[in-house]
Amino acid sequence: MQFPNLKDKHLKDPNYNKIETILNHRTHPINMKLTILGSGGAMPTPRPFCQCAICKKARKLGEPYKRNSSSLFIQDINTVIDCGEDIGDSLNRRNIKQVDNLFITHWHPDHTFGLRHVLESNFNFRTDKADKTTDVYIPKKVFETLKEKFPVIEYYFDVQKTGVLHLIEDGDKIKIGDVSITVVGYKGKESEIYAYLIESNSKKVLYAPCDTISFDNYKNFRDLDILINECGLFSDNPSEISFDDLMQRLRDIKPKKTFITHIEEVEINVWGDEYLQKMKKQYSDIDFDFAHDGMEIEI
Repeated sequence: MQFPNLKDKHLKDPNYNKIETILNHRTHPINMKLTILGSGGAMPTPRPFCQCAICKKARKLGEPYKRNSSSLFIQDINTVIDCGEDIGDSLNRRNIKQVDNLFITHWHPDHTFGLRHVLESNFNFRTDKADKTTDVYIPKKVFETLKEKFPVIEYYFDVQKTGVLHLIEDGDKIKIGDVSITVVGYKGKESEIYAYLIESNSKKVLYAPCDTISFDNYKNFRDLDILINECGLFSDNPSEISFDDLMQRLRDIKPKKTFITHIEEVEINVWGDEYLQKMKKQYSDIDFDFAHDGMEIEI
């Protein structure tokens, strides 16, 4: 399925100041600019009520220790992938002025329950009409589950008309400006969890932020310029991919650079901040970094 081009509105804030990761020499044209809006796990860091050293540090110092729900912003096309309950804070911290397109990877609350904040922000309560709309791309099977878990979503599409729903499936390619986004089901068209392959000017970025233990097709992506992947667990939990297994996958497919996201507060609480640097040293043969909120990636 090929979707028509959508209007390309480039967003750039001259006052935006954060760490940048440059993957091309400065004399080369920049093809894509991505922002990690959130790098946290199922619960944010700091976790509400928690008085552990990690959460206290995050409250006191903020970024890079504060982590919101995992989410990505593609600046050139005003596009967000995933929107947890704290997406409003993530957008405000980056001073993002508009979201034209929103993609969803799976139904979990830390990836979807911020839909209200994104879509309802398009609504003018004085005129009782939508001032603008956001194109929302959701895999068909994910949408069926999401309607059960978050039924108000249909109100935004059908009543407020603050969003336009596009049902997508594995293999679909959506063209937005100069960027193509391909839908990647972890298990093909019957998947409940998805990744997105983002391409522009021969550069490829795969965003796979969660539950990659079920990503059966990961070996199909061996020529990536960037992989943005969930962290996995340092602890032993058979329902989640382990960090060691993730490192083995990286050795298998050899992305040029990997950024680790969806970093769980409970894991850092147990293992400590310094454990992240220990892992970088232990796996020094692999080019990866741990993402943080506000990290910019240029390619």
